[in-house]
Amino acid sequence: MQIDTSKAVRNRAKAVAYGQGISLTELVLKALAAVGDKELKALIEKDLEERGGRGRPQQHTTKND
Repeated sequence: MQIDTSKAVRNRAKAVAYGQGISLTELVLKALAAVGDKELKALIEKDLEERGGRGRPQQHTTKND
């Protein structure tokens, strides 16, 4: 998902996320979960549970053994 916004908004959002000890992605997902749609909230909660820690997402590779 990409969000087209100003650099100032992006930088402030990063600062807010950092202040809460979460990633920018987690901040955005939590905001989306708060819009009032039960299905979206459930999907986001599941996604957040399955996520690893902070940082870049891990590459999912499969081996053909």
